[in-house]
Amino acid sequence: MRTNAYGDALLPRVPVLHEPREVHVVVRTVAELGWPEGAELDRVLERTTGFAPCPLETALLLRLAWTDPVHPRITVLSARAESDETALRGFYLRVDAEGPWLRAYVASYECV
Repeated sequence: MRTNAYGDALLPRVPVLHEPREVHVVVRTVAELGWPEGAELDRVLERTTGFAPCPLETALLLRLAWTDPVHPRITVLSARAESDETALRGFYLRVDAEGPWLRAYVASYECV
């Protein structure tokens, strides 16, 4: 699995669970959730009913299991690992001509 430098920095902070946990993954675009022009991630988290943020480790498992996703780039929406908006936010899955990636990103509270 390929990672970017942010991914390498965030991976050691991902908690390792010792008990199985069931997670139901739903893929939606921000437009499908009601924001056709995009929305800040924190706003999506606050105002989307029926969904909850994924644990950080969900992105790792999705990357290993999901080799041919329906979109070339999918942000796995999770709660911030740290409250500082300059800190790493979470992971996204990306597929390019060279294959799949697990990438981490930084996003301020205003990021759309």
